[in-house]
Amino acid sequence: MNKYLCIVTLILAYSGFSFGSNNFHTEFGLMQNSYNQVQIPGDDGTRFNIRKSLPEESPYFRLDYKKSFDNGHGIRLLYAPLKINGDRTYSKNISFNGEIFNQNEKTETLYQFNSYRASYFYQWIKREDWKVNIGITGKIRDANIELKQGTKEKKRDDLGFVPLVYLWSEYWFTEDWKLTFDFDGLAAPQGRAFDVALMAGRRLSPSVIANFGYRILDGGVDNDRVYNFSQFNFFFAAIEVVF
Repeated sequence: MNKYLCIVTLILAYSGFSFGSNNFHTEFGLMQNSYNQVQIPGDDGTRFNIRKSLPEESPYFRLDYKKSFDNGHGIRLLYAPLKINGDRTYSKNISFNGEIFNQNEKTETLYQFNSYRASYFYQWIKREDWKVNIGITGKIRDANIELKQGTKEKKRDDLGFVPLVYLWSEYWFTEDWKLTFDFDGLAAPQGRAFDVALMAGRRLSPSVIANFGYRILDGGVDNDRVYNFSQFNFFFAAIEVVF
């Protein structure tokens, strides 16, 4: 909790005093894992579906802050944790990161894919009823996949940097209702990463907006060290504060 308080404090300290140029978005809801194929190492490990060992639904949250400057430029900071645990008895032996996990024995699993992002954007369209931001995102990926069977335990963690394209748009179709589109993503021969959301918002006051929507997180990597492709679906509500 102290970590989250520090994030909010830094945002507020940085935000300045120009009303309407700051946007703090707190998102929370349910997450579903559609598929999640894992093979470690990517060249000679056992490919298996780790999704079957994870809960069908898990709660989640994320924090998103945007600062828009008078010259049309802006920044965004995002904290999006993703960490789920489960267990399963697999019907085959699994070779995972140099260790064999036996079939017909309960295997505890951990899947983590925390995301820390910073974006630079330019307000390509800046109207009272319609705004479009385009830019680039630097993403720090804090990933970990772990299997445990009795005293036997193996993990494959990865801390890395990923560049993404950033696109955000907000359209007010009435004085009190709006649609918002939010996108981070990029594809390359070695893998892909897409984080896309569509949400509807209702103005509760001049500075507070309630949102609800759907988000999809899809991506993965394929190399000789790691093979992992997964997709997560998010059904959420969000409180947005403009100040």
